[in-house]
Amino acid sequence: MRSELLADGPGRDIARRARRNRLTRAAQWFAGLEADPYGLVLRAGTGEPTAAEEAVRARGPLHRSTLTGTWVTADRAVAREVTGHPAFDAPGPAFEAHGGDPPPFRSAVLTLDRAAAARLAPLTAFGGPLLWARDAACLEKRAGTWSRTLLAALGDRFDLAEDFARRLTGPVLAEQLGLPEAAHERFSRLLPDCRHILDAPLCPQTHATARAAEAAETAMAALLGEALHDPTADSVRAATVMALSAAEPTAVLIANAVRLLLDEPGGWRRLAADPERAGEAVAHALRTAPPVRLETRAARSALTLAGTELPPGARVTLLVAAVNRDPLAAPDAPPLGLCADLHFGLSAHLVEPLARGALRTLAENLPGLRADGDPVTRLRSPVLRAPASQPVASGPFPELRP
Repeated sequence: MRSELLADGPGRDIARRARRNRLTRAAQWFAGLEADPYGLVLRAGTGEPTAAEEAVRARGPLHRSTLTGTWVTADRAVAREVTGHPAFDAPGPAFEAHGGDPPPFRSAVLTLDRAAAARLAPLTAFGGPLLWARDAACLEKRAGTWSRTLLAALGDRFDLAEDFARRLTGPVLAEQLGLPEAAHERFSRLLPDCRHILDAPLCPQTHATARAAEAAETAMAALLGEALHDPTADSVRAATVMALSAAEPTAVLIANAVRLLLDEPGGWRRLAADPERAGEAVAHALRTAPPVRLETRAARSALTLAGTELPPGARVTLLVAAVNRDPLAAPDAPPLGLCADLHFGLSAHLVEPLARGALRTLAENLPGLRADGDPVTRLRSPVLRAPASQPVASGPFPELRP
């Protein structure tokens, strides 16, 4: 029976996906061993990738990573051209264009082209059919309210990433989508299970992780199809894309902002003295430790980029953090941020207000917050560099402010 399944049917597909997983991961490791800087980024251990990103910059405005089959850039001008060029109308990598084995997992919903993203974006706009909040300030306030609820249940020591940041996004987004109370718990439980979705297309996850993420995404779409007030095909797709593309980047941004402040002498003390500076801290984290570090696009047609002719199907990856450090950019140039031409067009406007509300509440209620051990970066997370754990301590818990 096993041999029959592997010859034709689900078992064969699983075997092909596992093969693709091994081959892609091996190519990334080999590229790193051959000193390909993009290969080093994709190997995605726990080390800081800045040196590898700068090595890409040193190789010119557009570097060809031969072993991974990808063009890579740390150049701001090139990055802006990619996000605005009509040829780059799809997320990458475009596995299908090369006729290879399917990847072990690639999100079924985060595959919008620009036209689809533009059509669905009004559904997730503030005050639109799906979101309860009228504007960013309203969402920020609700994030603060839910943050206080979470903090009240935590002790003097907790994991900022797991116990706070990832647990915050579920109830806030469920409320914003107007889901019935009975669906909130399941929605909030499924979101963290989808955390690998943004990393998986560029860095194959373990087979068990990939299958679990695929199941969680399917379950999330089914839940929203049942729980939304008006579950049309477009509203379910828009809500699913919004939730999956907002939740983990928001959690990573909160964790990164806190880490940067705790690493800076007196940084957290200054924020605690003036919590209104939370917006500045979030903006600083978006520039120096962005929650999405790799953005990849696949060219639908031939074009010339940075003086290089690219064929249809060519993949280009933007090193977002390195682009923000571009020494040739104007000092006041805004960070690249979450590129809102594809799936982040449905969620980018939510991430910053959520992070600001969370950070302000942490500063107001935990003025003595400090690191309680070294943070650990999740393996196989080159896109997000997501924290696996970030232990903190707060000392005696002060009375919560109203």
